[in-house]
Amino acid sequence: MSDITIDCAIDGQSYATEQLDRLRHARNLHVLHQMKRLGANIEHDHKPLSDDEIDCLSAEDAHEVNVATTLAYGVEGLRELFAEQLRMSDRMWKDWDAASAGLPLQTARAELRVTGVTVEEFRAHVADFDELQKLVVEANPDHFFFYPDRAGVAYAMETFGMYGTPTDVMVAADPKLPAPFDLDEGFQLLLAGHTRLSSDGTPVSIIAYHQCKPLPNGLVVRLCALFPAKAPRELVDGHKLHLAIEFTKTLELIAAAR
Repeated sequence: MSDITIDCAIDGQSYATEQLDRLRHARNLHVLHQMKRLGANIEHDHKPLSDDEIDCLSAEDAHEVNVATTLAYGVEGLRELFAEQLRMSDRMWKDWDAASAGLPLQTARAELRVTGVTVEEFRAHVADFDELQKLVVEANPDHFFFYPDRAGVAYAMETFGMYGTPTDVMVAADPKLPAPFDLDEGFQLLLAGHTRLSSDGTPVSIIAYHQCKPLPNGLVVRLCALFPAKAPRELVDGHKLHLAIEFTKTLELIAAAR
């Protein structure tokens, strides 16, 4: 892998890559148990795994099994496997939005200071949904699929904030999205987008508003996702770590693919 360093901070607290990797391992195990509970066959080296055997998987093996299982099911297979959970999740987001009418959105933020990847290189992989599709499932255990529908629009299934069950959404990049806050001095908009439920097209208050700033040998990324005022605080706080895991691993994958 090309030389790369990533310093992560959330709410002023530093998070080492090793800490994020441990959390990523825990989330891989969580998703494998979740899928097994719903009837998925979880295998390693062509051998079905019990729940106890899942818990004995190394970080590398757990991630490999999770990615392989997720990709094997595919979009429609995952929608069928999680059908009941997706219906429940749709109801939750609609309820939270209805209860949040007129109230300010909550923010989940994380900052990454990176050396070894340029703004241009990062933007080319993240802002282009066809390129992003190649990284999403690999980057975060709580990402189940991401497939582009047309330019700047994709369907995605993920567990926001590591809270509860996955949600199936349509995400649309929108550089003209009304800014939820001013860009920080010296920063440029990396990606802005809004969200609808895939099932019926209902808009929900999940907004991405990421910004970045070039450095002589890298970049700073300020990640932000916004959620309804009445969404659980556990979801909002959890999504700070979700963002950190997702983009830290995305940057590592970009560097490794050179």
